[in-house]
Amino acid sequence: MTSMRAPDDLPVLIGYAAWAPCYDGDGNPLTALEGPIVRAWFGPIRGKRVLDIGCGTGRHTEALLDAGAGRVVALDPTPEMIARARAKLIGKAVDWVRHALPHPLPFADGTFDLAVLGLVVEHLADLAAALTEVARVLTPRGRCIVSTLHPDRTGAGQRARFIDPDTGARRHIKTYHRTILEYLDAARAAGLELDEERTLPVPLELAEKLPRAEPYVGKNLGWVARWSKPDSSRP
Repeated sequence: MTSMRAPDDLPVLIGYAAWAPCYDGDGNPLTALEGPIVRAWFGPIRGKRVLDIGCGTGRHTEALLDAGAGRVVALDPTPEMIARARAKLIGKAVDWVRHALPHPLPFADGTFDLAVLGLVVEHLADLAAALTEVARVLTPRGRCIVSTLHPDRTGAGQRARFIDPDTGARRHIKTYHRTILEYLDAARAAGLELDEERTLPVPLELAEKLPRAEPYVGKNLGWVARWSKPDSSRP
């Protein structure tokens, strides 16, 4: 792991607080790429207990509800992000919790059938501790889905970034570089078994819809992976 922090990088809480007002409408090509894959990998969750870690403005929270999840718990450390999510999902069956990994999750062992970490892990200094906590709260055969900025991008010095709506300046948020192998090793150490992983290059048609995607056409922008927690009771 390598910290990508530059002198003008924003700490995560401050950065996402500033990004919250424009997060849903700033034409981010990474969310456009990873969102459909993450949703397709939910699996059968009707009536199930699911956890959205780093829920942000609630894009995956809403998708989990639409997929029929029975109980959705949405966590985020940033009050401004949670406020945006709550406003969009008023009256929906969501438990909102302010929480920052890798602090221990406030849930009993084996509580959730699915945990989603959408564009979260690149901001965590202690990935191993975070994934160990996620594995702890999963049921046997429960699943964990992670999406992140691709290591090709972080390896080139790119960090999570946005255009500040107040100043028009491009702002960067503290981001950590890890290789795919480091992600896989951390999940394995947490006791999770890899089901599938996929690199997400930017197709030309996305750049035609989202101008911010144009510099990345043909390049790897995102990475997603899905793991399962083994059922130790089965032979």
